[in-house]
Amino acid sequence: MRRILTLTAVTALLATGLATPLASAQPPHRPGGPCLQDQQHVSRASVAGYDDVVRELGRIEHTSGGLVDVASTGTSGEGRELLYATVGEGSKTFWLQARIHGDELHSTEAVLQILDRLASGSPWAKQVREELTVVVIPMYNPDGAEANIRQSATPTRTDLNRDWENFVQPESPAFWRLWRDTAPTYALDLHHMSEAPVVEGTDDLNQFQIGARSISPSRMTEQQWRTNRAMAMVSVDALSGYGPVNVAKYPDIDITNAVLSRMLMGGTAPAGEQPVAETPTQGAIFYEVRSVGQKSNGQLENLFRIPAVAVLQAAASGELATYDLSGYDAIPYGERGNCGGM
Repeated sequence: MRRILTLTAVTALLATGLATPLASAQPPHRPGGPCLQDQQHVSRASVAGYDDVVRELGRIEHTSGGLVDVASTGTSGEGRELLYATVGEGSKTFWLQARIHGDELHSTEAVLQILDRLASGSPWAKQVREELTVVVIPMYNPDGAEANIRQSATPTRTDLNRDWENFVQPESPAFWRLWRDTAPTYALDLHHMSEAPVVEGTDDLNQFQIGARSISPSRMTEQQWRTNRAMAMVSVDALSGYGPVNVAKYPDIDITNAVLSRMLMGGTAPAGEQPVAETPTQGAIFYEVRSVGQKSNGQLENLFRIPAVAVLQAAASGELATYDLSGYDAIPYGERGNCGGM
């Protein structure tokens, strides 16, 4: 199933972008927080596109001394490679995916930064590589990313995060097979918010939401629900030292056709395949980070990277099994704000 790609690092363009945060386009300040205004032009020049991902994965693989393996699990509807990288030799697999929605821009660069760090000689990277095998997907939806749309592009416009029951797009069975073959114990999915949410009961703009339940806890095992809350608390605690970040929980949802939901539940498979009899995934959560309008690309990437690095550490050390969950219920929910309103 795997087709290993030979990717040559021919440019330092994206590497430079990783090292130096670049200022993003700023909408006019209006009460309600930073959000896109009518007729506003937002430049994507400093945001990683598909070709940048190919080059950056090639650079990391080339300079990793054999620690990072880059491969493709198939092709998108428009023929782009569905690239992923594998690093580490641990017995438990950690699945880290970004940009399943093509217009959620900064998650791609954040996971490339994490992959670059995982290939380093730091004590953190060595411990993670010893204990975990990390599967990194910087751009799950390359066609949507190139078109700057939420959905896939060809042959249909489909929300790929609602396609793990019908599998109508080629991206979905390709990544389902990768999930089946790598059997991840943990999964983390990175998203942007589409509105201007506030912390429930306040006027505080919400910069980071934690999604510990893509499905109702009644559909999870006791271990899965505990692990999801532990991953959430590790994330929240990691951000507590970053500065003024207003954290909230994503509103409670129960969506059975989402990628993380089916990782937790199992029970479906593309045509011609058998469902996984017993899901290997013990924990699967998602992040939602403020989108256009922050002070810099770097801040957005930090809001993804800092908690993700902490969760990788906790998974590698075994801390997730005993992490204190007592603060989870006290985390307020996010609620939709009035974008540009009072």
